[in-house]
Formats: sequence, structure tokens, C-alpha cells
Amino acid sequence: MVNDQWYFSKDDLQYTPSVIDGMTVRDEQMDRTKGCLYIAAIGAKLNFTRPQLAVATACTFLHRFYMRHSMAKYHVYIEEAGSICLTWDIGATCLFVATKAEESTRRMKDFVLACAQKAQKNDKLQLTEDSKDFIKWKETLLYNEIVLLHALCFDIALEHPYACLLEMEKELELSQTCVKRAWFLLYQSLGATFCLYYKPRTIAAAAIALSWQFSSEQPPSGGKWWDTVGVDPEQTYELAAEMVDFYEDHYTRSSSKASTPRHHSSQQQLHYSQGSSSQHNRSPSSQHRHYSSQHQHHHQQHQHH
Repeated sequence: MVNDQWYFSKDDLQYTPSVIDGMTVRDEQMDRTKGCLYIAAIGAKLNFTRPQLAVATACTFLHRFYMRHSMAKYHVYIEEAGSICLTWDIGATCLFVATKAEESTRRMKDFVLACAQKAQKNDKLQLTEDSKDFIKWKETLLYNEIVLLHALCFDIALEHPYACLLEMEKELELSQTCVKRAWFLLYQSLGATFCLYYKPRTIAAAAIALSWQFSSEQPPSGGKWWDTVGVDPEQTYELAAEMVDFYEDHYTRSSSKASTPRHHSSQQQLHYSQGSSSQHNRSPSSQHRHYSSQHQHHHQQHQHH
């Protein structure tokens, strides 16, 4: 059962510890996104058996951690003056704990090396276990593990939208193409704070709604598919619009400014035209307008019924 202490209002995101310490809401969201991209890069390097779950768990831990602590004290990353060295202590620690929660552990040697390589953007970097850098990484991970677990109240069992998506696959008789597209949309949204104010089932439903929209597939006949899976249509279409906004703001726009971390490969980035027929290809802005109007339509329809 999901612990309600980890759900917040959107207004709460305007008054996080980081914002109280002087960060803008936008800058905090950008750093959350960068932290999640770093986590995803390590996950890809370590080749987990269930990479999405370990990475998704780590990203959820990161979002929850920064509802209790400020980035001013626990930095997402620090770029040292005159050096390309980056430290990503909390992001690395979130994944370190997530590997245990999801039973995807790796040897400390392999984990530290992957963290260091992605932090320094150097996949050829090598560290021996007796080197100063290796020992610093190891000690930092073990120290921050306790800090993180206390911040999480040792609550590390999560319900993921991925599990909900697989349930909805059967309930709605979704095609494999639809499921894969929705799965990818969920993965691309990990940097957003959706897990802090939407329930996993709503997040999965929003990804399915977008998956249909980005293809020639249609929702099940009868229209009220949300009743079948037990989600609120107003929240679902509101979140679908927010997902489009998030992608546009943190991938499409930021990529032109080169503000996303360089270790985030183009293969990981979502292009909204993937898997879509030409008549369904829309820009993120037009998708947002479409979902805003759909959100209003379904809200009226839901009230009517």
C-alpha cells in the first residue's frame, strides 16, 4: 500500500527546502532532471536485469529526498573549478540503495567505477580499489546511504507505474506496440516530479493515453476506458498534457541550449513522431493544446455522467 506521506500538492513544490534556501522552482526541476539522467546513465552502464525498475526506484528516491533536504546542502552535482570532475553524490546513492531494494545489486567495485565514469564523462576511466578516488566514492556512498534511508524513513518498497501498465495491458487488451511506447514515455518522465502528486495508476494511464495519441491506434470502443482501469479522466488528461510540457521544456528546448548532461545519449531521448502515422504527428505544443482541450472535454463528460 502506498504511504500517503510521499504525496504532496503542487503548491508544496513551490516551497521545497531548496526553494526556501533560494533556488528557483525551475532551477530545482532542472537539477532533479539532471540527477535522474545521471542515474539512468549509470543504470545503462551496469546493465541491470530489470533496468527500468532500478532506475525508476532511484529517481523516486531522489525526488522524495529533496522534499526533505535542500540541494544547497546535498548537491545534485558540483562542477569543480578548473576541472571536468563532477560529483553526483545523492544521485549515485539513490541508485545504490535502489539496487538493493530491487534485488539488482552489483559489486562495489563495478558500481563505483560506473558512477565515476559517468560523473567525469569518461567511459575509459579506471580506478583501482586502493586509489584515493575509489575510496572517496565508496565512503561517500556508504555515508549517504544512511542519510538517504533516514530521509526516506526506511520506506523503500515502491509501487511503480510500470506494474500498473502491465495490469492495464490486460484490462484494455493493449497491443505490444502501445505498451512499449507507453513504457518508454514513463521512462522519459522519470526526471519530472509526477510521482510526488499523482498515483502510479494515473501515471500509467496518462502514458497509455499519449501512446494512443502518438499513433494510429484508438482507445477501446465505448469511450470511457478510464472506468475500466479505475482512474480519474480529469487527472489523467491533465497529467498527459504535463508530460508533453515536461518533454518540451527539458528535452526539446534544453537540447538546443546544450544544457542537458552530455552522457544522456540521443537513443534515450524521445522523439514524439516515433511510432506515429503522419496524420497523428504533432509538435509538443500542439499536443499540449490538444490535451488541454481533451482534459476540458473529459472533465465535462465525467461531470455529466
